Amino acid sequence: MSEKPMRDEDGRPILPVALSRRGFLVRAGVVGLATMPLGAFLTACSQSTGESGANGEMAKLRKGGTVTFAIDGTNGVLDPAVYTTLGDWMAVDCVCRGLTTIDFKTTTPAMAMAESSQISDDGKTLTFTLRQGVTFHDGSVFTAQDCVRSFNRQLLDQDPSRPSNSTRPLRGSTNRSITEVRAVDERTFRISLNQPDLTFLSRLTDISTRIISAAALDKYGANIGQNLVGAGPFKLVSAVPQQSVTLEAYDGYFGGRPLIDRLVLQQVTDPSSLNAGLQSGQITASSFVAHSSAKSLAANPKVKVYDTPRRLAVFLLMNTTDPALSDIRVRQAVNLCVDRAQIAQNAFFGYANAPKGYILPVGHVGYDESLADLTATDVAKAKQLITEAGATGRAVELIAQNNNWYPKAAQILEENLKVIGLVPTVRLFDPGTFSGKVFDLKGHQIALWERNGYVPDPEDLVNNMLSSAGSYANRGTGHAALDPDKVKQLDAMLVRGLQTADPEQRKAAYTEAQRFFADNFMAISMVVHAQNIVAGSAELGEINPEALSSQRMQMEKAGFAE
Repeated sequence: MSEKPMRDEDGRPILPVALSRRGFLVRAGVVGLATMPLGAFLTACSQSTGESGANGEMAKLRKGGTVTFAIDGTNGVLDPAVYTTLGDWMAVDCVCRGLTTIDFKTTTPAMAMAESSQISDDGKTLTFTLRQGVTFHDGSVFTAQDCVRSFNRQLLDQDPSRPSNSTRPLRGSTNRSITEVRAVDERTFRISLNQPDLTFLSRLTDISTRIISAAALDKYGANIGQNLVGAGPFKLVSAVPQQSVTLEAYDGYFGGRPLIDRLVLQQVTDPSSLNAGLQSGQITASSFVAHSSAKSLAANPKVKVYDTPRRLAVFLLMNTTDPALSDIRVRQAVNLCVDRAQIAQNAFFGYANAPKGYILPVGHVGYDESLADLTATDVAKAKQLITEAGATGRAVELIAQNNNWYPKAAQILEENLKVIGLVPTVRLFDPGTFSGKVFDLKGHQIALWERNGYVPDPEDLVNNMLSSAGSYANRGTGHAALDPDKVKQLDAMLVRGLQTADPEQRKAAYTEAQRFFADNFMAISMVVHAQNIVAGSAELGEINPEALSSQRMQMEKAGFAE
């Protein structure tokens, strides 16, 4: 055992993880394997407003009140089968819950709408016993049939309750190994897999796997996104596109009624307006605070800025099907020209760092600094590759969002691309339309994109971004359609990461997969690993900043100090 603890970018010691197989399996399920910085862990455990006052006692939180939470945007579509904005998915997070959950203060999945789970000896069948006495917001009783309907509307091609613009994340990246779901009886739900998957219970916490009332699906069909009915802590009151989503506390929530009465998710796209709103109290909290505002907000005694891990992966998706980028040498050159240090400092104001382990940030099982060369900057080499590929003077388009850190990062990247001999154009889009461009191979050449740690496990980043079954490979980069033999080899490496509980074996599998992907495809250029700035009123407690830093909304315990 090393005498010196491993440390993160800020010098904080990282908690070690030592798991036996028995320790890995929880209720015949899986614990997440990501470690986290000790400092961040202690901060997360101690920084709720319900913590100590002058006498060291826990401050009490009162019942009632409205929390106005600023989000990036809303299209008024709250549907687990459709991704439009982070704000809309955060609303889904409040309205619906799934079979399992993760609180992000640990990486261990816990039961939620399921009471317990069992896994078959071959690891391919999971049987869930469902929680009794759970009712949906429409009054219907939760049964296994609700689970079947919620899963099959994404898994089956002809399900009439799925809208035509569905991104079907459950079928794609989240749970691609499902072969069948069925209701054994009212309280027993069974999922069959095509291969053992030790990360499956963790991935069932994803927003795409949330359970919707079957009665509501019968009533609203493909319009369920405007009329979402779940069994979560808050129920939908209204959703106005480009304005706000209004939710109210659900008295019958199985986890206990939330303290606050109302939660308003307000679209705020202007950073200065968000900053002013937090300081004036018109905005209660947000996880979309501009990095440029963090230090000034922290100086205001009425506002609390939380210290959260740098789980936000920022990267470029390069369209391998576009003639301008079909030559891997051009994509390699783009990767080599990125000035990551400048972007970390000037676009994220120091709340980010250049990657040293390629896709995975510090603290994840699988983080490996032997991959640091994959994010090294070498302008001379990049120029050489552009010349060899005959791409000097070639026009390329970079798309990005028009809010937060995106414009500044895009501006720096534009200059980086010019230096190596390309002729870049930058186009900015609002959050509501941007994702449609990113996941459309006809909608972009190079896209600046981000992925939060929606599930705190390396699988959520590496597998979802690289696997040929995922939306990134098929609609973000198109690398799933490249050399079939190499794609098959890459997928096999990723599967090994799903089927071992040993942290060192998982690390080896993910290191091999990332290196292979970079050498043979280089369709994703990592830019920085950053933290989302979570801030809120000093009078607001129990908001779970760890979850919010991954844009997951767990506000059922939030309340105002008495």
